[in-house]
Amino acid sequence: MFRFHFPLPGSRDRALKPTLLPRLLPALLLSGMAQAAAPDPLGPLEGVRQFMATFTPDPAERSLLAYARREQLDWTATQNLFASQLHDAPNHYLEWRGHSALGVAGPTFTVVRAATFLRAGQALLVLTREWCAAGRCESRTTFAWQGPGGWKSAPEPSVIPLIRDTDFAVGTLPACLRGVTLGVQYVPARQGTALHALPLVPATAQQRCDSAGVNVTTATRALRLNWTPGVGKFRR
Repeated sequence: MFRFHFPLPGSRDRALKPTLLPRLLPALLLSGMAQAAAPDPLGPLEGVRQFMATFTPDPAERSLLAYARREQLDWTATQNLFASQLHDAPNHYLEWRGHSALGVAGPTFTVVRAATFLRAGQALLVLTREWCAAGRCESRTTFAWQGPGGWKSAPEPSVIPLIRDTDFAVGTLPACLRGVTLGVQYVPARQGTALHALPLVPATAQQRCDSAGVNVTTATRALRLNWTPGVGKFRR
């Protein structure tokens, strides 16, 4: 939002004469509109927009972004699906939240988190979309480079260090999680250049742990990954 300051009577701000305001105001407004219309080419908002231009959702994905793509919604309509939108431009971070009652599984709640991590005229986009329905949540993460050369998807191993299931264990891995392949959810930090890797326990393993009285929340931990611009990837 652009605000204009008009001098009060008796103030020292009299260089801008009132008679000039009618002629200058349209120019100021047009200038403000031009600035507002130019997105940051290395910001997450632009990254999400470019992602949606090529996104082919898996049939099982029920996020609002997947719905928007299947329905071929334009960019404005896609954004309007989310009732809550946080855009933190200085920290290159955005977070959208939206609710829908689409599909047979009932209400679905979607959270989209995106952040860009800068490196010499480029930015690595980390875009995580999480959707929850009937008490169960799933997530997907996309990594991509954006910059003067355009938008290009990046394979996860090229930007994320090797993470073993045992790395998530707090102390000794409980018996109910031994031999279990854990999933990973990536959550960018709101401030700074960290990325958090959270373990995702499969439903069957979760049930076994619950039956054994094991609290997987305290038996596992999140990992902090730190952005290293010199090599263009995260490190532990």
